[in-house]
Amino acid sequence: MLLADHDRIETFRPGEDGLLSGQGVEYRFSLQENIWSEVYLLSAQFIVRVFTTFLLGLIFGPLSAWAEPPEIKASRVESPPVLDGRVDDPAWQVAAVASEFVQQFPVAGSPASERTEARILYTADSLYIGVICYDSQPDQIVDTQSRRDGDLGDSDSILIIIDTYHDRQNGFLFGTNPVGIQYDAQILNEGVSAGEVASTGIGRSATSGSQRGNVAAVNLNWDTTWEVRSSRTDRGWETELKIPLKSLRFADSSNPQTWGLNLMRNIRRKNEQVFWAEIPQSHSIYRVSLAGDLSSLDIHSSRNFKVTPYVLLGGQRDFTVSETEFRHEVGGDIKYGLTSSLTLDVTVNTDFAQVEVDDEQINLTRFPLFFPEKRGFFLENAGIFSFGTPGDLDAFFSRRIGIESGQEVPIQVGARLTGKIDRFQLGLLSIQTGEEEGLVAGQNFFVGRVRREFHKRSSVGVLFTNRETIGDPVLRSKNNRTFGTDLQLGLGENWIISSYLAKTHSPELSGEDYAGSVFAGYRDPLWRVEASYLEIQENFNPEIGFVPRKGFRRPWFRVHFNPSPEAGFVKTWNPHWWIRQYYGFDGELESVRIHNDFEVQFRNGGSASITLNRDFELLRVPFEVHPGVIIPQGEYWFNQYSFSLGSDPSARVFADVAGSIGDFYGGELRSFDAILGFRTGPNFVTELNLVNTNVDADWGRFNTNIGRLRLNYSFTPYRFVQVLFQYNSRAQQFSSNIRLALTESSGTGLYLVYKDSYDTPGERFDPLGRSFFAKYSYQFDF
Repeated sequence: MLLADHDRIETFRPGEDGLLSGQGVEYRFSLQENIWSEVYLLSAQFIVRVFTTFLLGLIFGPLSAWAEPPEIKASRVESPPVLDGRVDDPAWQVAAVASEFVQQFPVAGSPASERTEARILYTADSLYIGVICYDSQPDQIVDTQSRRDGDLGDSDSILIIIDTYHDRQNGFLFGTNPVGIQYDAQILNEGVSAGEVASTGIGRSATSGSQRGNVAAVNLNWDTTWEVRSSRTDRGWETELKIPLKSLRFADSSNPQTWGLNLMRNIRRKNEQVFWAEIPQSHSIYRVSLAGDLSSLDIHSSRNFKVTPYVLLGGQRDFTVSETEFRHEVGGDIKYGLTSSLTLDVTVNTDFAQVEVDDEQINLTRFPLFFPEKRGFFLENAGIFSFGTPGDLDAFFSRRIGIESGQEVPIQVGARLTGKIDRFQLGLLSIQTGEEEGLVAGQNFFVGRVRREFHKRSSVGVLFTNRETIGDPVLRSKNNRTFGTDLQLGLGENWIISSYLAKTHSPELSGEDYAGSVFAGYRDPLWRVEASYLEIQENFNPEIGFVPRKGFRRPWFRVHFNPSPEAGFVKTWNPHWWIRQYYGFDGELESVRIHNDFEVQFRNGGSASITLNRDFELLRVPFEVHPGVIIPQGEYWFNQYSFSLGSDPSARVFADVAGSIGDFYGGELRSFDAILGFRTGPNFVTELNLVNTNVDADWGRFNTNIGRLRLNYSFTPYRFVQVLFQYNSRAQQFSSNIRLALTESSGTGLYLVYKDSYDTPGERFDPLGRSFFAKYSYQFDF
């Protein structure tokens, strides 16, 4: 299976400055001095704001107190309710009712405009949650998704977070809408990773059910076994959830137990979000330290032993060498609960034929692009293994396992142990890959991660990774190791301070192999102020990590101002400013970006922004930005002006448009990115995405286009067909990917996957590769 080649990393070492002579040099130095006087002024203003905010937080933060968290008692029943999407079974009559919901938006702290009732029951093996969402206009209820893990922000919906350890830091998130889709995720450290706080936007794509980007603190790709039924009624809409206790992890030490619990309802047509336990506008449902209590749970862990075998049949043809390969494979996964809070996963002959293909991207930088992990085995519990600064340094990046130079490498066997022991988060991972002749030798990968949690989002942890090559290595050392330790401190409700230090060991490299970072951030309903420092030395080499750039020191500052009007068409104003600078270890300034952005989010879910970016790049050596187009070495300052506009994403027809115009390494750049979407209710959604980039300079000119068409039709929340067509003019390739999924609630079932790709020189369509696979898996739950 062809995958995006993100593994190639080019290192640019110091060389001749290559400055132009004469008046041009004098002009650039004069321009640089003027710019830097502006930079220093803005930086001074920022530091004053940070210091003032810090003092106010220290003085007034301890004096402020949030409302006492609510509590609801769970009721045990011997005869559970029948799941039919209507909360009217006699079993629900014995349950306590949680109904005092308050607004987060638009008017923080005000009573909800529509009544919501939640009830909790449990049996010896399952937890039952029933929610009635009363609505004065039931015909106006919005449901835009019918696929698992679809974007619930565009639909009337319910989100439920359960803090099973009652540690006020971690939780399991469940959600659904009037159609009855399954939405689940793992939340670690209240959604905070390396100081970054995840939002609950859950993506703008209406057609994709997988998470984009980093999954360190919020892992949407975590899928467990549970059931849900929803229905529309005369009183609004209602839903019933059944969550087996073996699908959760919890301490089995005391009875009755108390868990953390919070519920959020989204009333889409009003763009109103209401919570059972009140959450300030600066935070989200991930803030489990502010959750209420679910008490009176007299439960014990049950055995968790699941076996999921699979069989794969299919074939693929490589037209470039006229070879056809037929495949028939068997393999599977085993999940065994060693305790109620510690789980062992084993995978044998792992296959990822059903995984979505990567989105095409155009790279206009000197550094490799990031492509997110989409393979299920690596996504589950991924947040436990996270370490570093997402996008700049990921000490463990699972796409380094089983993928080499864009080609799939067979995974023979793997094991993962994850969970909690008291206040310790534990993660151990070992994977053995096979040899791919002419590409890479067999390798063993090991990752160990331990974090000791404290109160208020605080923790201290260590990381160790190891890659051992079996046989003759190909362009790599025989072994590579990474050692790291990190610390995070939550101060009050608004401050986060975090830091880490890491070192690598490679036999062919000696010295200058450290990386470290310090981060401080403040966030309240009105302000978001952050500062960080990151340093990565030249020989820092985590071979199972992702580090796009090395040999620099990078200070970074950011401030956001986020007022939220209580009325009108604007939900949130978000003017913000940040500056990011890269210095070489010789003290030379290498890169700068000064980002000025005025963004607004509208009450209907749309958004708009205008942006000015001021950039500087020092090219120590030339680099090829496009095939045959080389930017010469030198110093470059340039401005870029951008805009974006997004419509109501829940509408039948929706659109996002963005554009940029300005300088680019002494030339001119114009880019345009447009998404046009259409839906016919929750079952069918399609998106057309066009991206155009045009560059014109003395050193060359080029024009690139990416076209992407997605179609998604859901027969039920568990059965769907997804089609993706892509065109990349730079690679001169067209590809298609068609996936038919007939699955069960556990994510197992039948997948039919067709892929092909074509070379498109001139007017021709020359086939490159084609494949078709049928994969069937079934879960045995003992």
